[in-house]
Amino acid sequence: MNLLAIPRHQVETTLGDYARMVRDLARPGDSLEPTRRFEAEFARYVRCRNAIAVASGRLGMRLVLKHIGVPRDCEAVIPAYNYFVVVEQFIGLGFRPVFVDARPGGLNLDERRVEELISPRTRILLATHMFGEPCEMDALKTLADRHDLVLIEDCAHALGASYRGRPVGTFGRAAVFSLSIMKLVTSFGGGMITTDDDGLAQRIREDLARMREKVSILETMKRFCKGMVLDVGTRRVPFSFGAWPALRAARAVWPNVQRRMMTDRPRSMGGCSSEPAARLHRFQVRLGRSQLRRADEFIAKRRQVMEWLDEALAGIDGVTLLGRSEHSRHNGMYYGILADESEKLSRYLFARGIDSETSEYGNCGDLEMYASYRKDIAKPISAHEANKKSAFPVARDLEARILRLPNHPSLKRRDVERIGSCVRSFYEQLDRKDHLCEMSSQPKEQPV
Repeated sequence: MNLLAIPRHQVETTLGDYARMVRDLARPGDSLEPTRRFEAEFARYVRCRNAIAVASGRLGMRLVLKHIGVPRDCEAVIPAYNYFVVVEQFIGLGFRPVFVDARPGGLNLDERRVEELISPRTRILLATHMFGEPCEMDALKTLADRHDLVLIEDCAHALGASYRGRPVGTFGRAAVFSLSIMKLVTSFGGGMITTDDDGLAQRIREDLARMREKVSILETMKRFCKGMVLDVGTRRVPFSFGAWPALRAARAVWPNVQRRMMTDRPRSMGGCSSEPAARLHRFQVRLGRSQLRRADEFIAKRRQVMEWLDEALAGIDGVTLLGRSEHSRHNGMYYGILADESEKLSRYLFARGIDSETSEYGNCGDLEMYASYRKDIAKPISAHEANKKSAFPVARDLEARILRLPNHPSLKRRDVERIGSCVRSFYEQLDRKDHLCEMSSQPKEQPV
């Protein structure tokens, strides 16, 4: 019997990281110069000219959109399979999202469908490297150049990933990375903008200087304590004997409690609230720099776990492994599968100590709150009508079947084999139940 549960995430910090962070908290000083060093190291890692640290990835996206110099009423081609918060940044600044379906077999936008959506009003193309798998950037870069579009990369999941040997975050006019707690490299909250456009970088820096505020002691401690709780709470032993039994009891009463705690949910109207612009604290900068130096180590271990998962899950009826481009190098950030009965499978795994998630990402294109932005209809449709016929069938299928499994550097081969065994067992039981139901529904032969 396996006594230890397997958390979906784990923050890769060390005791040394905490010793240095506590020292910074006890002797606070100005973070401007350390932040500049962090930005320079990040720019060298991504291989771009400018990196700008921001309080969050959301704020980073908002600042990029605000200063790229395109009219506010223009159209932006955006992946339909997305996190709704990203869409909100566009709508909040007056841009009109035009959704494009996902490419079959993967999570990223279908670059073959983009050109048919481009109109004279289209000025922006967003490439989201979902789960750390790079988009087909050759095709998207060609489209952007041909139609004079501003190409922006959403690299929230994709630090360290590359396409044809070139790091993501260097193909477009600008890119946005996330440094939130559960990302590959974390600073316990924060983000980074990268760009080779010196003018754009200067405008963003000037705007930040005007709006930036000093981090309060309360906010500083909130960031540190939140990061520490999530870090400790996702370690194997604390998770197994603390978080997992507590969550299991809570999920018995409120099935979606875990998702509600960790994820924003779509609201009934578009538009985004203003993001705080307080600079990163010294302890965050120090942690971010320490993590960045280990990024390649994290990626190598995550990619190894991905390979083990591919082997363990291959050939299971009901499971489809996501495709990966031969031109790209996945960073191993998240591991997703397409699973029949994904909600039931997630509950089955959780009951056996394996944390999984059907994902906070979804088919934004069919959300009723964005219905007026769809090009294929003249008026908003109800959620009931959208369920009957999706304008984005691939994204809809992803939303219904996606399941995110544990994938972090601390996983061992035996952990992965346990995950594969549990997934296989679930579908074998499902097949037996279906077979019994089929047998019971057949008419019995009458005696002669």
